[in-house]
Amino acid sequence: MEAAGMKKTEFDPSRYPHTFSREVYLYETDAFGHTNNVSFLAYMESARFDLFKKLEFFDPGDILTLNLILARVECNYREIVRYNDRLTIYTRVTDIGSASFTLENVFVREGDRAIVADGKAVVVSFDHDRNRPKALSPSEKEKLRRYL
Repeated sequence: MEAAGMKKTEFDPSRYPHTFSREVYLYETDAFGHTNNVSFLAYMESARFDLFKKLEFFDPGDILTLNLILARVECNYREIVRYNDRLTIYTRVTDIGSASFTLENVFVREGDRAIVADGKAVVVSFDHDRNRPKALSPSEKEKLRRYL
């Protein structure tokens, strides 16, 4: 099952500077033994927050210091993933705008190195007091550039 625009031979892990690994838990599977589709969005969120910690975009002890919101997320499911599979989620920044940036994820099953899913997320810098987007700071943009 190939997702549009991405073939197995095109994936180069060295082009994804952030990695996050985790096992698939039993409660994340459905009656067919497949990992539930919503779990992939949660995996993307976990990888995203791990990246945000490394970028020092917020104080992990106070989630309210995070001034970013998710504007869009998409995920392409390519192969069945099951309980106890171990996944590595590779992440890179693909676009940096004035108030937003795009992250691209590739999910690789560690046992056979199969690409099982891929996705994108658009994240917006947000002023919660004014309830509107705000410009990314030069410092934030510089940190993000390290993950292009």
